[in-house]
Amino acid sequence: FYYDFWGPNYKAMENKHVIIIGGGMGGLSAGTYLRMNGYDTTIFEMSGNPGGLCTSWERKNYKVDLCIHWLVGSGKGSSFYERWNELIRMEEIRFVNHDEYFRMEDQQGKYISVFTNLDLLESEFLLKAPEDEKEIRKFIKAVRKFLSLDLIPGKSDDIANLWEKMKVGWKLLPYLPCFASYIKYSCRDYSKKFKNPLLRKTIEYLFDPEMSIVFSMMAITWFHKKTAGYPIGGSLNFALKVYDRYIESGGAINFGAKVVKILTENNKAIGVELENGETHFAEYIISAADGHATIFEMLGGMYTNEKLLEFYKTAKTFPSLVFVALGIRKDFAGQPRSVFLPAAKPIYLDPETKLSEVGFYIHNFDKTLAPAGSTLITCMLETRNYDYWNKLHRDDPAQYESEKKRIAGELIEILDKRYGGAKENVEMIDVATPVTFKNSSGNWKGSFEGWLLTPETGFRRLSHTLPGLDNFYMCGQWVAIGGGLPGVLSSGRDTAEIICHKDKILFKVISPEKAKVPEMA
Repeated sequence: FYYDFWGPNYKAMENKHVIIIGGGMGGLSAGTYLRMNGYDTTIFEMSGNPGGLCTSWERKNYKVDLCIHWLVGSGKGSSFYERWNELIRMEEIRFVNHDEYFRMEDQQGKYISVFTNLDLLESEFLLKAPEDEKEIRKFIKAVRKFLSLDLIPGKSDDIANLWEKMKVGWKLLPYLPCFASYIKYSCRDYSKKFKNPLLRKTIEYLFDPEMSIVFSMMAITWFHKKTAGYPIGGSLNFALKVYDRYIESGGAINFGAKVVKILTENNKAIGVELENGETHFAEYIISAADGHATIFEMLGGMYTNEKLLEFYKTAKTFPSLVFVALGIRKDFAGQPRSVFLPAAKPIYLDPETKLSEVGFYIHNFDKTLAPAGSTLITCMLETRNYDYWNKLHRDDPAQYESEKKRIAGELIEILDKRYGGAKENVEMIDVATPVTFKNSSGNWKGSFEGWLLTPETGFRRLSHTLPGLDNFYMCGQWVAIGGGLPGVLSSGRDTAEIICHKDKILFKVISPEKAKVPEMA
């Protein structure tokens, strides 16, 4: 392997070519780490932009932001900060650490604030729900146990030896009793331990109601340590920094290039076929695309086993969304970043989904998203009824548009009732549905992330390989259970390391400061 006097270079004596399906954060991560280690890489991305669902878009004078509400690793108190620094210069990004994560309100105007400081959080819960003192103190004590846990992953199980696995297990050993006590509860299940109705609702929505309560507990510790901030400029701005690093390293990417088939020969992946009929070949193929489409469509279901089939049959994905963005000519200064407001009457997203409260993200903390004196407000309304929206979009486009307009109107009414002056000052309305998510990302059932971290899945990771198929790897949301950008970053990094291991190349990392742009032919 080529190594010059001044440090590592991107050149290798005999470069191997890697094709990556999907230019989201997983694909960009894998591609960049592979470039660090001398591989030629080409990404095929079905959309016209990098970053996948880590994105933003322009509507009128507003920038609608979808993805990052907080980023694990935003501060130096997390090992993930150093992982991000392997790809981009984190000191160049301004992060906001909120004092209040969200506020849950009821019909009578009472509310509970979820503060990001543990002392304030405990005081707030005890003040608002004194009847739950015993469970509150127990909960906060358990959260404090996780303060010292730094979940930087070790090597992938695909290549880790017994000693490396034991080191990770040893590090987790002090926390296992706490894990064991709480991992069996989803947020919704654990909320039932509280008597106070408002606190019960607050605990249920600490994250996704179906998500393991342990994840929410750990998230609180990240907020407390100020290592889970929001990057000013929004999601696409952040994704473009990773994309720029990939391009600067000499990686290639083709937009508007949808892969429909992974080509195999003698149980080895050898290339891809695009929707337009083009074929491209490489020594290795990585799919950072939707897992279901990869396994059952691009590969025709040929490389599975009973365990994998059972997982895809029973494990829960993140739901899809009706995502509503509102641009309002009103300054919401002083309001929390997120507030759950009760609906006077249930909001029906579809025949199977009704909501009695709605979470509003008030983006008053990022002035780059709205004109002066105005505010971007977004709502992520979860639904698992993709089929309803898909059928409506296909068979009755007029009714499809009507339903989008109805839902946005009902949300505006809730805002207007709570804050006043919202309805007459709406300047922008944008509504995405599960069909939008499926068409833009290819994600199974229109899911906005991959696998949900539930009590059943725990903190596990799927294999980066498929049974019986050589020279093929998977990375991204459909390998890293629990969603989130840090897991995707690690998944892409692991995949590059696995390939280096296969080729007997010592895996190395080149920081942005030490990177040398390769000479182009």
